[in-house]
Amino acid sequence: SALTLVAWLSAAGGGLLDRAEAGLDGGIIGWGLTEILGIIGLSMPERTILLGVLFVFFAAIGLGLFESVTRWAEKYAGNETEVQSGGLPFPSAVEPRAVPSAPTSGERLSPAEPSVPVPAKRAKPAALPAEFRKSFRLPAEEKDVDIAIPQRSERLPPLNLLIGEQNNRPDERHINLTAGLIEKTLAEFGIPGKVVGFRVGPTVTQFALEPGFLEKPGPDGALVRQKIRVSQISALSRDLALALSVERLRIEAPVPGRSFVGIEVPNTRSSVVRLRPILESDVFYKTGSALAVALGRDVSGRPLVADLSRMPHLLIAGTTGSGKSVCIEALTACMVMNNTPEDLRLVMIDPKMVELVRFNGLPHLYGKVETELERILAVLRWAIAEMDHRYRLLENVHARDIEAYNRKMEKRKQPGLPRIVLIIDELADLMMSSPDQTEHSLVRLAQLARATGIHLVIATQRPSTDVVTGLIKANFPARIAFTVASSVDSRVILDTTGAETLLGRGDMLFLSPEAGSPVRSQGVMITDQEVERIITFWQKMSPQEAAGKAAPWEEMMSQEENSPDALIQQAIEIVRGTQRASASLLQRRLRVGYPRAARLIDELEDLGVIGPSQGGGKEREVLIDRESEDEIE
Repeated sequence: SALTLVAWLSAAGGGLLDRAEAGLDGGIIGWGLTEILGIIGLSMPERTILLGVLFVFFAAIGLGLFESVTRWAEKYAGNETEVQSGGLPFPSAVEPRAVPSAPTSGERLSPAEPSVPVPAKRAKPAALPAEFRKSFRLPAEEKDVDIAIPQRSERLPPLNLLIGEQNNRPDERHINLTAGLIEKTLAEFGIPGKVVGFRVGPTVTQFALEPGFLEKPGPDGALVRQKIRVSQISALSRDLALALSVERLRIEAPVPGRSFVGIEVPNTRSSVVRLRPILESDVFYKTGSALAVALGRDVSGRPLVADLSRMPHLLIAGTTGSGKSVCIEALTACMVMNNTPEDLRLVMIDPKMVELVRFNGLPHLYGKVETELERILAVLRWAIAEMDHRYRLLENVHARDIEAYNRKMEKRKQPGLPRIVLIIDELADLMMSSPDQTEHSLVRLAQLARATGIHLVIATQRPSTDVVTGLIKANFPARIAFTVASSVDSRVILDTTGAETLLGRGDMLFLSPEAGSPVRSQGVMITDQEVERIITFWQKMSPQEAAGKAAPWEEMMSQEENSPDALIQQAIEIVRGTQRASASLLQRRLRVGYPRAARLIDELEDLGVIGPSQGGGKEREVLIDRESEDEIE
């Protein structure tokens, strides 16, 4: 087609050689092709017409226009045949196979043309029957309503430090098709139902299914209408997932406070939930609490906000990569955005050593993020001592809780007490290393620390009964479950199934102590850049706090190391009474970590209470009798 084009340009220009040599009218090549046609005996107009026709022909071949016309003609002919044969939309169940004819003499099968039959092209899925077609309309995008949001203090970080949110508009046709497929699939299993509405969230769309009635003959032969049981719909979750071609599907039966069953189908495109729009919502400001935290958006897209001071502690569980650490970072950022270092203090424990370390240097943080086991146990002991100290302060001024205490201190123009949030990113590691001391400290804090303004946020990736014990569960009524491995783990963390059907990447179930059933939502996503901006702002606003002070538990640890060990006498009594000496025995009885128990064993050896190590895992020899009452100096 390119050659015919340059030849046509030369013929249309008159076939002049001087213009061709100048690079005009198709150049030398076009002029040469035109002269070849002139040798045949064609005049210049005839050459122009012939070259124009050839150019159009070759261009049509190159663009595949002939194939498109051929397919359209075959399709039209096929439709005419179908209409004449009765308009059957599907082929018959049994079709005769075409028997290949034997090759005639002289015909051979080419290797490029195998004898296997070529499969037919995949037909488009048939449209839904008329009775299952839906005509739902998406509601118009809600514009931000002007609400009376109080102006933020100049001491707090501005909201423009955070990233805004971008929502993906759902496909109306896809929603109607999914609703029709749900009704059609249930009808195929003999369960009538009607989808009466839907709610679009960031990750899933919840379809409201209203169960129908079945007509069955009664004892007297009359037809009796019988309502469909909810359990019949819940049992078809896998069949619905197969029909909708989704990986996981959750059925909420029934939706609390509603008269329908909720079928939650994953969206084709999920939206990222950001912190800033939730902080700007009226729901957050109506909470009216200093420890209000933004958890995410529910299945209808509304902000989900909770009050940590009313929980009063939070337990988070989920597999690796499900979003636990991101949730903790979002909770921390939310509290730091709304509280000064004088009002809120953080204590962070991160046995994984990589997730929370980025908060080092934040003025709200006591000391630094602790990662070593011995120091973590010292932090827990300090928290209990701080709780007891605060109770004595409340008792002296006759205050019921920290809010009443701070009000009285404000009237007396004296400094109040800041709230303390203790965050532990991985509980399983502590329970494996020092289970007795960890459980004892956490349970005591969870039982008594609420009135003193100390709150716990604990996360674990293994919600088994040896990590999340019965005592811990009893004192942590507020829980968040991300994706877990099995329904057993879901029952441990939520006391019900459902967490195993979550989609991961922030998809969670929140069980509030004030609600009877968990609420599904998409968690808040916060980036490292946002965290760095917040830390930088507070370092500029509170340079003295950001310079870093010694953690309050450092003094306690130095006193324990420098003073005679108070546990020595207890260790001597245990060894004398049991006539056994090992680090694991002292670790269990005294509720200390292994490093502390090993040091006690060494000190007992120096005091002459036990003998030297015998090696091979054998216990040490006890050198004092049960009846010996002599004081060992």
